[in-house]
Amino acid sequence: MADWRSVKIEDLAAPGKNSLATGPFGSAIGSRFFREEGVPVIRGSNLSLKVGDRLLDDEIVFVDESKADEFSRSVARQGDLVFTCWGTVGQIGLVDSRARFDRYIVSNKQMKLTPDPKHTDSLFLYYALSSPEAVAQVQGVAIGSSVPGFNLTQLRQVVISCPPLYEQKAIAEALGALDDKIVGNERIATVAIELADAHYARAVRELDFGPETFASTATVAGGGTPSTKVEGYWGGEIAWSTPTDVTALTAPYLFETGRTITAKGLENCASQLYPAQSILMTSRATIGAFALPQMPAAVNQGFIVVLPPTEELRWWLFHEMRSRVEEMISLANGSTFLELSRKNFKAMPIRLASDQNIAEFARAVSPLHRRAAQAAAESRTLATLRDTLLPQLMSGKLRVRDAEKIVEDAV
Repeated sequence: MADWRSVKIEDLAAPGKNSLATGPFGSAIGSRFFREEGVPVIRGSNLSLKVGDRLLDDEIVFVDESKADEFSRSVARQGDLVFTCWGTVGQIGLVDSRARFDRYIVSNKQMKLTPDPKHTDSLFLYYALSSPEAVAQVQGVAIGSSVPGFNLTQLRQVVISCPPLYEQKAIAEALGALDDKIVGNERIATVAIELADAHYARAVRELDFGPETFASTATVAGGGTPSTKVEGYWGGEIAWSTPTDVTALTAPYLFETGRTITAKGLENCASQLYPAQSILMTSRATIGAFALPQMPAAVNQGFIVVLPPTEELRWWLFHEMRSRVEEMISLANGSTFLELSRKNFKAMPIRLASDQNIAEFARAVSPLHRRAAQAAAESRTLATLRDTLLPQLMSGKLRVRDAEKIVEDAV
């Protein structure tokens, strides 16, 4: 590490007054200016604390070209980094070759940095500022209590350890190879699930709704939460899922839960221990996010759980449910947040083919789900490896050539 140096972010910015800049002031770029097309706007919802989510620009708002031209200092282009300054402090994004557009405007609650390419690799800087140490440094100086803030002056003073440019590029390439493989796996999973959905759309094209309902075809259950005041209910070996576990998934296969409970906790909550491959569907706030747990799991009260009587019917009901989300939302009620009751869900009529056609459908889609689940599982392993290597590489504790060998073996 003899050639590494501690550098402030302001010393890594490209020459020019707008290399470090905030978004437009206040309401100058408020929602009343948003359009369905034009110049895209990067808001906090387009950034993430999750390493690898460099820019979430699938769901994005736009402003007119004329409005965007008013904010030339707030333009972000390829190679630029974007930071949240109010809200979820520590979020960082990178506009790179994966981005859908070549020009963005950063919103009034974001900041952007244009690094100097002569001294800094943008992808390295993204990883460096995504490391746990850097995020902790940013969050540690945040101002405000109810809504944390992080301003341009503070960003300028953030310090990172920076090796020579050639080593920055090597580190970025090693970590980037893992992220590229993860993105590839996500595409595989997405395409496989879309193909399975298309199979289902064809299978039900000429089917009418009959007398069968979800309740008459499968067991429909729910969940619960053990008392949080009893320490002995928590931290055991039983997976216990909340909707957050499911809404965070990029593919509907659950391998791990954020919290676990003990056998005593399971005994003292309204959830059963559901078998692997049960159909979990979120039923409150976000209605219609799905997961097939890859291990036995209990759930909290934010779920409807469907237990099909056969393997073949599992895939049929899973896709029937996925195809009916908008209808389920229309059946939900609640003042604080929408909730689909089990009663309303159970009563929903469904489409059922003959046993033979259901079996044929299962034979067609089960390999697709198996491949998608394999891709999702591999991505978890790769993400864990990346998150392990990241702080070691950024501290210089792990040599680049050793990391390259580890990555090569993994991908």
